[in-house]
Amino acid sequence: MAEIQLLRPALMAELTWAELYTKAMHKDLGAISTALGKNHQTTADPKMKKSVERLRDLLQIANRTVGELGDQAGIRAVPVKK
Repeated sequence: MAEIQLLRPALMAELTWAELYTKAMHKDLGAISTALGKNHQTTADPKMKKSVERLRDLLQIANRTVGELGDQAGIRAVPVKK
């Protein structure tokens, strides 16, 4: 139990950083989406397509990780495996 109490401040710091980082990323993604929506030719190239695909994959992994953390924190019901 003492081990967990020692980890708590580090975990809170990491989660706070992650929250701030995702807020900044959300703002940047909004700006990118707006630029693409305005049909800028310089932004719509194959490199960007590959980057967007990589971002989607990374966000799917992050979503699973958040789900696992939620399960461990007891804020989400863990599905019963059959």
